[in-house]
Amino acid sequence: MPPETESSARNLRRLRTYTFFTVIGTGPTVLLLAAFSLAGSGLGGTELALAGGAATVSVVLCTAALSLHWHGQGPWRRKIFWSAALVALVLGAAVEARAGQIEGMWAAPAGLLVAEFALWFKPGKRARALLLGCAVVLGAVIAFAQLGWFSPGAVIVSILMVPTMSTAVVCQLWHYQVAQELERARGLAAELAVAEERLRFAGELHDVQGGNLQAITLKAQVARRLVQVDPERAEAEMRAVEQLARAALKDAREVVGGYRKVALADEIDSAARILKSAGVQATVPDAAPSLDEDTEKLLGLLVREATTNLIRHADPTAADMSIVEVDAEVTVTVTNNGAPEPGGNGNGLAMLRDRFAEAGGTVEHTHDGDRFVLKGTVPKPQVPPQPQRQAAKPRRGTPVRRIARKRTRR
Repeated sequence: MPPETESSARNLRRLRTYTFFTVIGTGPTVLLLAAFSLAGSGLGGTELALAGGAATVSVVLCTAALSLHWHGQGPWRRKIFWSAALVALVLGAAVEARAGQIEGMWAAPAGLLVAEFALWFKPGKRARALLLGCAVVLGAVIAFAQLGWFSPGAVIVSILMVPTMSTAVVCQLWHYQVAQELERARGLAAELAVAEERLRFAGELHDVQGGNLQAITLKAQVARRLVQVDPERAEAEMRAVEQLARAALKDAREVVGGYRKVALADEIDSAARILKSAGVQATVPDAAPSLDEDTEKLLGLLVREATTNLIRHADPTAADMSIVEVDAEVTVTVTNNGAPEPGGNGNGLAMLRDRFAEAGGTVEHTHDGDRFVLKGTVPKPQVPPQPQRQAAKPRRGTPVRRIARKRTRR
């Protein structure tokens, strides 16, 4: 496990422990506040015992409901505990009301009840449930205060304590839930990165080794046919197979390391050599235009895919490759004869089309008799203008068209 991943998991475990003890520890805190309030309430004897017992039962039951929520238990037992806690709180307040006015000791237990009520709802609706619960409790306190049941101090304590206690509990749980979701998102991002790297590796391996393996196959077939007729020529072909195999092994290692850079000029030269080995008369550009790395990579992959398909699926005698620059676009076209009947799109062309589409380009192919044309167009990146240099600009409406000079390899 990477150090940052291990640290993130450790921090999440610490947050879980902290949140649990903070939420469940709210119950003892509420009991402590109620005890201080009862000590100064003036109740005595039976009333003090009943009020203290009712407060204790209410807080314990509500804390148990919060614990069930933490452990993901079903809502029915939680609602039963909550209802019993509400009954105990009302009975305890009634006991104190018989002896005089109700004091603020019941505000903190009421805040716990509101928090548990809000947790019945989904996260998107908990804020409204929290507001509703606080509004109902405070509305009841103010209404009963008008009847003389609550002292003014109890009203003030309730206004401060009920929203504070309920919001603290709900926000603690919400904070931990957000941390969990972020951790899951981080894990998902890592999985997507792995999947993307696998796709990149598969595409690079197909692009790099396709042409090499086809050339090795072709050379091996030639050597097998010549071994009885011309042993020296067969030996030369096998030496070429060995060289191609070494080059394929080197390319595979570079693909695994992710260090291979696709250069358009190199791909054109490689294509020319492979076509020459296959006995195909190839006409290729003398030099590739100067382009950025990403554009060269895309066009180089198209040249490589076209060469691989040409040798694998066709029986050509001639192939032509051209590079045309028109305004802000570069087009590479590969044409060959000897193409078989159309048999659908292969994985290579589909992958190539997806890569060009990501760069805002297009890949097209046409099949006319035995003539197959593969054309890829990609936009060049915009170069920021240089104000210091005054260059002559073409007239509007007249595209700048550059065609690379060609050479023929037989």
